[in-house]
Amino acid sequence: MTMEDSSITSAPYKTSEIRAMMDRQPNARRWSNLHLRRLLLPLALLALDTSITTTMTMAFSTINIPTTTISAVKRSPSSASTPRHPRRQPPTHTRAFVVQNDNVQDHADDTNDVRNARMETDDEEDLDDDINNDNEDIDDEFFTDAEQKANPPIDLPEGKPKGFYIVEQYAIPVDGFDAEIRSILDATMVAGGTAAATNGTPTSGVAGNNDVVDTGDTEDDGPETTIVGHGVTRDDLIRLNIDSGKNVTLPIALMLLDPVEYPSFSRARKACRKGYILIHEGPLEKENVFDSDKCVRGRVRNRILPEDVIGKQVRMGGGFYPSESYQKPPFDLPVVYEDDHFAIVNKPPGVVVYSHRKGGHGTMTVRAALPFVLQPPKRGTHAILRRPMACHRLDRPTAGLLLIAKTKPAMVDVTRQFVSRNVKKTYMAIVNGIPDEPVETRLSTQEADGLGVDVLDYLDGDDSVSWQIIDYTLEEKSAVTVWRPLQYVKSLKARDGVLTLVELKPKTGRYHQLRRHMAWVRDCPLVGDSTYDGGGDAMQLRERGLFLCSNKVCLDHPYYNTKVGREEWDTLPDAEKWAGGKIRLSDDGSTVEMHVSMDLPDKFDSFLSREGARETKFNSIEKE
Repeated sequence: MTMEDSSITSAPYKTSEIRAMMDRQPNARRWSNLHLRRLLLPLALLALDTSITTTMTMAFSTINIPTTTISAVKRSPSSASTPRHPRRQPPTHTRAFVVQNDNVQDHADDTNDVRNARMETDDEEDLDDDINNDNEDIDDEFFTDAEQKANPPIDLPEGKPKGFYIVEQYAIPVDGFDAEIRSILDATMVAGGTAAATNGTPTSGVAGNNDVVDTGDTEDDGPETTIVGHGVTRDDLIRLNIDSGKNVTLPIALMLLDPVEYPSFSRARKACRKGYILIHEGPLEKENVFDSDKCVRGRVRNRILPEDVIGKQVRMGGGFYPSESYQKPPFDLPVVYEDDHFAIVNKPPGVVVYSHRKGGHGTMTVRAALPFVLQPPKRGTHAILRRPMACHRLDRPTAGLLLIAKTKPAMVDVTRQFVSRNVKKTYMAIVNGIPDEPVETRLSTQEADGLGVDVLDYLDGDDSVSWQIIDYTLEEKSAVTVWRPLQYVKSLKARDGVLTLVELKPKTGRYHQLRRHMAWVRDCPLVGDSTYDGGGDAMQLRERGLFLCSNKVCLDHPYYNTKVGREEWDTLPDAEKWAGGKIRLSDDGSTVEMHVSMDLPDKFDSFLSREGARETKFNSIEKE
């Protein structure tokens, strides 16, 4: 069929006329874009419809189909139009006309409906089975990886903590480093002493500045020698007040023992900070066995004595979470409590809990460090989290106890306790000035207990202990803090010349609640709080960061209070059952409770001591 044979010639314009019109237009491109589409589109659709109609008419004209009246047909679901999954059927089904000559089709329809219903049930059961099997396979893979990592095939002395192994050992001579220290102080470098350890085996002789060290035979006829300098100078010894080789600092000992591995103070200090150095106090009682009770992780301030043994250790397993593709973040995250379902860690200040979308924190987060410090749950633990997660957050400058979930039920339960305010937290802080204690906001210990804060340790104590309450709305939400002063320390930099150590117990958990309550209501901002201290003279107290620490938390154990968990807890040995006093039973014995506390960071005591000493010294000078 040609274009002339169809009804397309009835269009307003012919093709030749369109071309002529385009030739007469000054801007043919604009005309074609604007008008040609409007003309050709309906023409093309009309031609397509005409050709399809003609073709279908010719095709069906050769087929003999018996005619049937509308009164002789019924509506029935068409198997071709039925969706494959019955749950996805629309409310109105597509229908087709079929001949109604007997009841055979009705029976077939009923049979198909039953078959479809059975298929739907079977599909759902198969889907559930597949999901359960997949979860079991994933958990089994997780437990297998964790078990293999917990017991790696390593024939090396175990280090400290678990998961570290000693790869090199350095034994300190009986006379220590007397000869080397004396030669350095006399500025006369004498060959001899203790040489660097090689492949974990100590050798005799310490290489001094520019000493000649024999490195063994080579392919040449004679031994190969190199000049090695240990980097310790006379000024270093004088600065550190070291005049004897029997009591030296750890970095100097490392530089003297292995000048190739530790050529400078910075390299030795870095190894100490990363936890790669282990000190065994005294000689090894058994060869290649480091007694954990006599071992301490090396710190820059540690002193090395004669016959001590220094070990270089690296992480090679230890039962930590498997399948981590990055190295452990370079900060300590002490574990305060841990079981297969739940853990509590001591978050250091300056570290965020989670990396924000635009924070750029990388792996410098608590979340990234958790797989390297926590043990994975044992095989058989239900609904594990393949990666432990924090149940709440602490501000970046805040230190203290952080609750961690290792299973999904534990995460749900701890979150529920936060919502119902069953989690009771205690903070310690140093504030700038002397906060007021109005009589009208004073509370007794019994009244504070009635508010729902943790004052259990004070209920049986002295009745003279009183508390203060701050009930101040934040963001149009109720915010309540119970607090009391613990210690006053004089300071040259503080407001009114006094710093105050306070104990804070929030009933609610609003954003920056403690910091804003003390700064806005009591006019005594926290020391180091650059957000709310108001600037001015308070900036002199910012140098050591924010003095706020979450040092105590109380809550119900998220697993041991379930039916299965309580049965398991009852059978535990006493050491694990009570966890060194961190786990208690409620007064009626029905609830397993967690009461976990920690010591304040060292900076609290050192800061208060330093400020008090400065003030005392200044006053004594003035009196003179």
